[in-house]
Amino acid sequence: MNEMTQDPNELRLSRFGLTWFLAMIVLIPIAMLTFLVISLPKKSDKPLPISIHIETIGDQLALVVQNQSDEQLRNIGITLNDAFHHYSKNPLPGHERMTIALGAFMRKVGINFNPESDQLTEIGIYAKLPDNSRGVFEQTSDTLLTDLQAKSSPEEKVHTSPES
Repeated sequence: MNEMTQDPNELRLSRFGLTWFLAMIVLIPIAMLTFLVISLPKKSDKPLPISIHIETIGDQLALVVQNQSDEQLRNIGITLNDAFHHYSKNPLPGHERMTIALGAFMRKVGINFNPESDQLTEIGIYAKLPDNSRGVFEQTSDTLLTDLQAKSSPEEKVHTSPES
């Protein structure tokens, strides 16, 4: 028998059939993953029990983060404008406050935040809650710096310098 003849019981694909088969092998898993991403509910982070405002300490503006809960917050990360970062490994005990000068926030390349030249429009704060879940606090506004300065309470304004 000739070796070039095809056995009728042997399954073979044409070029067109092989192309469609390979395309389906690639496209079906991608379609299934896309469906799962769209259809599954999103896991939301818990709200972080804090309040924030801006104070003038000496001649610098500083962000004040007040823990409103009875439990301590750990691994606190703060981001200004999604570009300037500050990370604190020190826990923030319940009802205590942490003060960070705005000039202490840095880009990854080492450039500091300058409130005179950089407009503050977004603050994001992330911390580990006592149950080891992540807590998130986000605030966005075109006039965020002035809004947070106005938010300072009268007893806290006693500690600010007259230059504010």
